[in-house]
Amino acid sequence: MENEVVQIVRLSLNGNLRNTGRVQLDLHHPTLPFHAHPDGRIAGGFDGLEGDGVLEVKTAGAATFNRYESEGLPQNYRDQVQTQMGLAKLSWALVVLVSRECLSEMATFTLRFDPEHYAHLEERAALAASALQDSAIREQLCGEPERGYCYSCPYSADCAAYIAQREAGKRGEIPEVTRLQLECQCEELASLESNLGPMQERVTELRDQVKSALLCTGANRVVLENGIIQIVESSRTCFDSKSLQREAPDVFARFQKTSKFSTLRINDKGDRQCQSMAS
Repeated sequence: MENEVVQIVRLSLNGNLRNTGRVQLDLHHPTLPFHAHPDGRIAGGFDGLEGDGVLEVKTAGAATFNRYESEGLPQNYRDQVQTQMGLAKLSWALVVLVSRECLSEMATFTLRFDPEHYAHLEERAALAASALQDSAIREQLCGEPERGYCYSCPYSADCAAYIAQREAGKRGEIPEVTRLQLECQCEELASLESNLGPMQERVTELRDQVKSALLCTGANRVVLENGIIQIVESSRTCFDSKSLQREAPDVFARFQKTSKFSTLRINDKGDRQCQSMAS
């Protein structure tokens, strides 16, 4: 979807958009493993901002879109765009936020480059780079588990902040920002799933009707104005594990394998707090 939004932005900027798609900017820090790929470069200024600027496109669900539109961009978006401006040596950026449910719902945010903010990000990148080379300084790392980055950190097992968050999570205690995000995501998920059932039933009903109509006429393939429908005969060979277990239980036990997996269960109470907050 972001590519489509970039093309819409290109039209609205009268062609003053550069470095998109295959020629997207690939920005690298000269000394740190610090890089970024903005969605484009806006040439010739924008809305009173002079010179070239960075374009970053973001998509969000309805609840998240309404929250960001009213409260502003989250910190991780601001960090990302400040990094892009710093690496590209540009002084401003345009962030376009689009609702996934309706492309016509857009919100724009302009940010100016903040040298102090960028310097702080460089310090964090330098500390992380040093930690990868010298495990002796890992006690200096200050984790930010509420932002989700610590989960994949190679030093998370020795990070006090991350360990404390994991212990709190086992008790069902999570950061408020995470709780709000989960509530909005689950609300949107419940809304989508409530409409999915009737749609899926109708899809199954229509497919059965089409298949029955072909079988009644004896036709295996019919060419219509809007496409081709056909019945394809096929077969498959499967392994009868139940028969093996019954006839040769010892062999079955030797090759039996137990796999662990996680299942997400959501009990929807029907409350719509995020929509109430947005309205």
